[in-house]
Amino acid sequence: TGTAALASYRNENREPDTLPPFRFVTASLCVDYLKPTPLGVELELIGNVVEIKGKKVISEITVSANGVITAKGKVVAIQMPDNFGL
Repeated sequence: TGTAALASYRNENREPDTLPPFRFVTASLCVDYLKPTPLGVELELIGNVVEIKGKKVISEITVSANGVITAKGKVVAIQMPDNFGL
């Protein structure tokens, strides 16, 4: 959800943490485990925002160990209304 918030600030040409804040919740999380991820090695995570449409932000990420992709994920984040929790 932090990725979605930062993408929204950038999409609106605003500095991060300016008001009103962007707050997101996870609407969907999908993880595909492709291979075992070894312990004790450096992991590389690469994420990209693939779509911003209205209050929805979709991002994808890969996890690699020793140059081999071991997992892929996709997150759909939805912006919370300004009056949420009031």
